Amino acid sequence: MEVEIRLGSVRYPFRLGTDCLGAIVEDLVAMSASRLLIVCDSNTGPLFGAELVERLSPRVPANLLIHRAGEPYKDLQAVGTLADSALQLGADRASVVVAVGGGVIGNIAGLMAALLFRGIRLVHIPTSLIAMSDSVLSLKQAVNACVGKNLMGTFYAPESVLADTAMLRSLPFRETVSGLCEVVKNSLAIRPSMVEMLRTSLRQDAVYDDETMYEIISESILAKASVTEDDMHECRAGLVLEYGHTVGHAIEYTAAGGLSHGQAIGLGMVVAAEVSHRLGHLDQEAVALHRELLTRAGAMVTIPEEVDLDEVMHRLRFDNKRGYLADPAESSAMVLLGGLGEPLWHDGRPLVSVPMALVGEVINEIACPEIPNFELVSPVETVEEGRVPDTVGAADG
Repeated sequence: MEVEIRLGSVRYPFRLGTDCLGAIVEDLVAMSASRLLIVCDSNTGPLFGAELVERLSPRVPANLLIHRAGEPYKDLQAVGTLADSALQLGADRASVVVAVGGGVIGNIAGLMAALLFRGIRLVHIPTSLIAMSDSVLSLKQAVNACVGKNLMGTFYAPESVLADTAMLRSLPFRETVSGLCEVVKNSLAIRPSMVEMLRTSLRQDAVYDDETMYEIISESILAKASVTEDDMHECRAGLVLEYGHTVGHAIEYTAAGGLSHGQAIGLGMVVAAEVSHRLGHLDQEAVALHRELLTRAGAMVTIPEEVDLDEVMHRLRFDNKRGYLADPAESSAMVLLGGLGEPLWHDGRPLVSVPMALVGEVINEIACPEIPNFELVSPVETVEEGRVPDTVGAADG
């Protein structure tokens, strides 16, 4: 399957297949790069990066750059360390950065490609469901600041996305569920026609065959494309993709790696749905559907007691949507739904100013719920050119 991703004036191909690593290698060789910089983390390096370098190196100069895995290490230091390593290996304007990993590596490598020589070619090889179905369908390349997530970055387009669903077979439960939470977001906020498919396809054990994954990813591509085709910077209609992210990012940052990105966003959606209900916009049936789909996906729908709720409220003040609305004091800009696939709009954007007191009240109740969870009743180490590492090192980030 090949689809053209359209983001404003930007176009790039998304090639999706199964057991297609050979085709991915041919696509990379055909780019006639002076050097391929294969950027991985300490998980995807030994799983996929080493084999890519082994296959590529007889035909094109290829190096493996490995960074420590994890959201806490997605920062400017990571970008700088990897860029320095690339330059020492001989990177030039004809080189290509190849991001092999999930959303974290995609962001780090994407920002690195945007900055090296003021921009060199970038290819995404997503290895997680959240990357295949969400992050590579965006031009946003960003890293974290000390006060919050994704506060430093730019917009930068890849040359292509090359995805192999076979890479998802090794995905752990936590990361599969993380990706499915974003898929649930797309169905609730953008494409409610996906709901019945998800009701029948989602599994609490997060074990899926290739065909199901292919269908889930294809539907997510259609959902995201419908709101970004005319909004390449995701500052108008594309802001609906931030559903669940205001509170979700704050929970994720506070948890410091204890919760996956998608799981935190799922909790953020539960909060957003309840907030919208209390403001008189979203009916109880739609609120319950949030909990149902997330539970079917294997996600939690209550905030773990280990998460410091006061810190979550503090982090809300550094949300990356600040400034889109003339928010009153002690309020937060949130994407809210008035119905499935129906975001509420204000001043030309799908955002609503919500009193912080109400957000805090809902967060506290979801952390200590009187209503039980929904119960289902039915179903940087651099590696010399061409060398595969014996052990994988991790660069400090």
